[in-house]
Amino acid sequence: MILLDNPIPRDWFDWTNFTIGLSGLVLTLWAIWQATGAKKAARRAEQSVIRHNAEVDFGSLSRMAKELHGYVEGGMMSEARLRTTDLRSELALAIRLHESFLGDQLNLLKEKQLDLTLVTDGLNRESEDLSKSERVRLLEITGAIMDVLAGQCGKLRSSVERGVSNE
Repeated sequence: MILLDNPIPRDWFDWTNFTIGLSGLVLTLWAIWQATGAKKAARRAEQSVIRHNAEVDFGSLSRMAKELHGYVEGGMMSEARLRTTDLRSELALAIRLHESFLGDQLNLLKEKQLDLTLVTDGLNRESEDLSKSERVRLLEITGAIMDVLAGQCGKLRSSVERGVSNE
């Protein structure tokens, strides 16, 4: 009965609970806000890494196209055949992996895939069978492929440097 005679001051206890509860709510909301910001930053970083990978892949493709062009120009058709096979498979993979970053260039790159098929057909004949006009045509096609791939690499590089998407 002594406890009933001497009650705990309820006002102090209630205000303490209210203050602690409010502090917990404020800290929880602040943590959620921070986590949301961290999630957005992680998504931006992920897109930046993917964009950088696309830039590296298209840089490699550009170098391969330059080598192919040099082989055709130098009349080294067996080396050009090997480089064409490599370039075709790598270009198909790069287009599939990085389609979201290619934007309006996607159709042009698919056209260049078809042009590589023409180059393959032209290179599958013996180099003695190629006329001068056919060799010039192969050089034009490989030069155009090289230009498109170098241009795409440049666009991706500038978007990586700016930190924005290339769409």
